[in-house]
Amino acid sequence: MKITSFFSAVLLLDLFACCRAYAQYPLPDIEDAKFIEDCVSAHNNFRSKTNPPASNMFRMSWDPALAKSAKAWAKKCKFRHNSYLKIPQKMHPTFTFVGENIWTGTASIFSVHAALNDWFNEFKSYDFNTRRCTSICGHYTQVVWATSYKVGCAVHFCHTVENFQGLDRAAHFVCNYGPAGNYPTKPYEEGPPCSRCSNDKCVDKLCVNAGREKLISYDNWYPDWDTQPRPPPRPRPSGPPADTPPAGQPRSSCDSYCLSVLILRLLFLVLSAAGIDCWRHHVDNTLLYIPTSLLETWSITKTCLKGHSGSKRSNNSFPLTLNYPNHNLS
Repeated sequence: MKITSFFSAVLLLDLFACCRAYAQYPLPDIEDAKFIEDCVSAHNNFRSKTNPPASNMFRMSWDPALAKSAKAWAKKCKFRHNSYLKIPQKMHPTFTFVGENIWTGTASIFSVHAALNDWFNEFKSYDFNTRRCTSICGHYTQVVWATSYKVGCAVHFCHTVENFQGLDRAAHFVCNYGPAGNYPTKPYEEGPPCSRCSNDKCVDKLCVNAGREKLISYDNWYPDWDTQPRPPPRPRPSGPPADTPPAGQPRSSCDSYCLSVLILRLLFLVLSAAGIDCWRHHVDNTLLYIPTSLLETWSITKTCLKGHSGSKRSNNSFPLTLNYPNHNLS
């Protein structure tokens, strides 16, 4: 019983540890619906909070090609800008130049909102009138660059990050923007929200245009400088799969590898518990097994002894005993 309870406790602890770990590792991929939603909504949330207000701020939407470039660079685990940013068409099939922001921090506490919040808070170092920074502010100006309307981000787990000392087990988060911002003017034009957006709708102080926000998949495009193996392009389904969760519902971050590890752990614990239980029953049966014939003999013998001993006691004599090999019957 104690052994079974012990293995039950170990199993629960193992499941608890696995679930906590798999909630964080591996970090979400660029096709994770919740990750995409977080990246787009965080950018648009901060773009609608500019001060002074923006009159021409486009609403951002997701771009898979920008995300592929961000992923390819994030995998290199280098805390510096992509060396291909200034080379036409190296970062995107249609945008000549793209912008880039990088955030690096502890993987266990990573969130898209935390990274965007750090970038946006650089507004404290930016003077809108003089366009000058008292400290780092380039991440902020790219986030709120009015005409950058496409974004693609990726986060990668790095044991260490080049040029970022004192940090291990890091989340290396990269966002690319099209078209590139930060040059040559102010990030946006000051004025009433959407007042300079011709033919666009105004939603949450942002200029919305369905044609501009159309999603293009770029299935067959990958950055040619990415040396990592590429997966073959997947056939596009005729309709959404039945088990696709809604956009606001988080997907599991556990991939096939971590599921395999979890299943193997469970199998190991179950087989170990079964083996121990089988061994315990075998030992119990071996130690307690008494042949039926011997039990019958003991029963008859004890009956006889009881009768003889009764008559002996009536005569004030000692009771009789009978010894089997290694057994005393009385």
